[in-house]
Amino acid sequence: MSVSMLTGTGIGATLLTASAAVSLALRERSRGGRKPTPGSREPYRSRHAVQQAGTIANTSEEKVPQSVSLVIPAHNEETSIAETIRSCRAQTYPIDQIIVVADNCSDKTAEIARRMGVVVIEGQGGSKALAQNLALPRITSDALVALDGDATLSPRAVELMMGTLRSGCAGTCTSARPKDTRTIYSQYRTLYHAISNGWARPMQDVLQRQLVLSGMANCHRMDVLREAGGFPDHTITEDFNLTWMLHRSAQQVRFTPGAFVYTQEPTSWAELVSQMHRWTAGFAQTMVKHRAPMLDSASFIVVGSQVVDAFIGGVAIFGLPFHLARRGPVRGLCTWWSPLWVAIGAASVGVAVRQVGWRTTLRCLPGWLAVQCLTGPMTAWWLFREWVLGRHLTTWTGRHGRRPALTPMSDHRKAALAACACAIAVLAARHHPHRPASAPPIRRRHR
Repeated sequence: MSVSMLTGTGIGATLLTASAAVSLALRERSRGGRKPTPGSREPYRSRHAVQQAGTIANTSEEKVPQSVSLVIPAHNEETSIAETIRSCRAQTYPIDQIIVVADNCSDKTAEIARRMGVVVIEGQGGSKALAQNLALPRITSDALVALDGDATLSPRAVELMMGTLRSGCAGTCTSARPKDTRTIYSQYRTLYHAISNGWARPMQDVLQRQLVLSGMANCHRMDVLREAGGFPDHTITEDFNLTWMLHRSAQQVRFTPGAFVYTQEPTSWAELVSQMHRWTAGFAQTMVKHRAPMLDSASFIVVGSQVVDAFIGGVAIFGLPFHLARRGPVRGLCTWWSPLWVAIGAASVGVAVRQVGWRTTLRCLPGWLAVQCLTGPMTAWWLFREWVLGRHLTTWTGRHGRRPALTPMSDHRKAALAACACAIAVLAARHHPHRPASAPPIRRRHR
């Protein structure tokens, strides 16, 4: 989950950027002004991470990864799987093997993949993580690239990601770009990814705390992945979960900005909302599972900046119509848009222009604003439901056509929330005591 800066509060984006700037300045000062050579950056190891380092073996001194295999989990991807495989074969880096995991497919995905000469595994993993794990016993390479079945890679993507691993990282991921900008959903995602690629991810790299190695296309050392037990299936999103498992075990992960994955974006509102619900729920579940904000100061900043801009920004957007109705359109907008918010919005547009150019930014800007204003409050609600109500998303509609399932609220949580509501009501009553309306004065008639 990467929050679009323009419709967040701006506080989180400012905190993330300022913290990254201070961290970079301190790091340069400690080097005595010497510029680091490529691959020389020391892996970040917090005190808590050092204590947890036994969970997954530190591989910084192990064999430098050279060989790589590609795994493509696919569920009913007959319209896109051939293009995905062709992009894998067009890589400038040699690939040991390409494995397509046809997970619970009812179409010709497996047949098309076999005709193209790749290894095909048919099974019923039940989730993306379990589908990818079906391929792990067949892999003898030093590294693994996991790629979505409806995505394609830029020709040098694997080469650049392997370069990141050889610099001492345990995992990395690509920049994401939609394949087209024809629909309002792909226009929204174009700027969504552009701001993430050009702003949020580089700042997280400086702090050495990537929020997520995106599952659309990521690359991991096989020795680290095996020590972790494969791709984790403890939450609704395996990429968030694995990223924070690596953080907790003092492994270095980094973003590879020059590598690109071109994604097939949702074509309907229902599909978009379903996907964003999964991402948000996976983020919320992972933060609780790994106690991510409490890991160290860098983790607190990276996670906190996302939560502030997602939650408070979503609440602000939800309250905007009521604010405008009360104060009027002109005065309402002038008081709602703070100077910080305007500055962050302008910077966001500037980042997008640098990533995708003026023409694409201007074409996508209206769709981005419209969709973000609709999804912002929904994101805040999903976070509230996960963290406060304790209702967790366990299945989603995107993979096997199932309806989203939520865990019920526990009796203990119901009692705790009821007690909090009563306490708030009592405090509010004491702060604003009820005063009976005074009787109107009696007017006497003068004779």
